[in-house]
Amino acid sequence: MNNATIRVQFGSGTLESDHLSAEVDGRAVGPNEGKTSFLPGDTAWFLVFRSEGIELVLESSAGSIVGGTEVSLVKTEDVSFEAGATASLPVPVRAITDVLWIGRSLGALQLGADGMSLTAASSGVAIARVTYAVKAISFGLVSPASVAGLNDFDVLVLITGTRPTSETGEED
Repeated sequence: MNNATIRVQFGSGTLESDHLSAEVDGRAVGPNEGKTSFLPGDTAWFLVFRSEGIELVLESSAGSIVGGTEVSLVKTEDVSFEAGATASLPVPVRAITDVLWIGRSLGALQLGADGMSLTAASSGVAIARVTYAVKAISFGLVSPASVAGLNDFDVLVLITGTRPTSETGEED
């Protein structure tokens, strides 16, 4: 497998504030055991992060997709406040577990209803190291050893997120 491209997109019925993203599971204690590059025949595990209520459909151009297990993670990000009181985390989180201001402190942080936006007690230029609890869904791309006689090939994984019509107010 030369490259595996993971593409995420929203289907109909999603809200502007909805989030969907994916990343290779690079955790040392994860199923890839810290590995982030793979060979034909390997299973490449990845994590999908989504807003609450988003339903997923996954398809691949070769191989198969396995898993679909929800996992709880603790992650840490350095978040920049650029002359303001608001910033964003890269994925929807369940809870902030720790905040360390690197340099100037802007005070307590509040997590927005979207699970991603942060508001500090005061405005300014600052960096906060934020540790948070997050849920993801773990999937594996089981790559074939060869495709069409090729040992060097690309695989595309398409992840589509939709929201049930009862949550968006749209009719069937």
